[in-house]
Amino acid sequence: HELGVRMLTVQFETTGAVVAAVLPPPLEPAPESVGLAWVGEVGNSSSVGPYTIAGVSVRARYGDLVGNYAVTTPVSTPEALIFGREMYGEPRRLARLVFEEQDEHVWGSAERGEIRFLSMRGRCSEPARTGRQESSSFAFKYLLRPDGSGFDSQPQLVQISREFTSTVARRGRGEIVFRDSAHEPVIDLPVNQVIDAVYTEGQGYTT
Repeated sequence: HELGVRMLTVQFETTGAVVAAVLPPPLEPAPESVGLAWVGEVGNSSSVGPYTIAGVSVRARYGDLVGNYAVTTPVSTPEALIFGREMYGEPRRLARLVFEEQDEHVWGSAERGEIRFLSMRGRCSEPARTGRQESSSFAFKYLLRPDGSGFDSQPQLVQISREFTSTVARRGRGEIVFRDSAHEPVIDLPVNQVIDAVYTEGQGYTT
């Protein structure tokens, strides 16, 4: 249970061939070649306390189920990293995260190894729909063998369901900048066009 969530999400068009190359089987590209970047803060949670989080994902499909596959999910605390990685298999990594909001302007960034690999901002002034929304994401949960020769067991594909109830939602224009980093492969995702930026406040619950 995530409380006091403030989040900027920027949706963008990318290239289908790149999405297909990024997705591990049995995931397949969704009909639309869409990516998401987000940054925000969780004021408190029922499991790991407060933390800041960011991420980059692409739209994916498993059978008839459409969701988002995260390429990276940097977080600000070890507790948030352990929870998301060990429970769900999310690709969480510790990073230096910035999230700021002032009036209609929202911005943030993620940095690892002294490289700011993700920067984003939005100017969100138009009212957007509030209330309860549901979404799905995919992750692969696995452990390596001690000798590095493979996996301890067959990796599991995990569907993460999220219910988010927003009390504040604003839409507007957004911007994303990816930078080259040996630690994060986000530079390989082309941003052909930014679709929109959405700022939300509310609370979420994941299962």
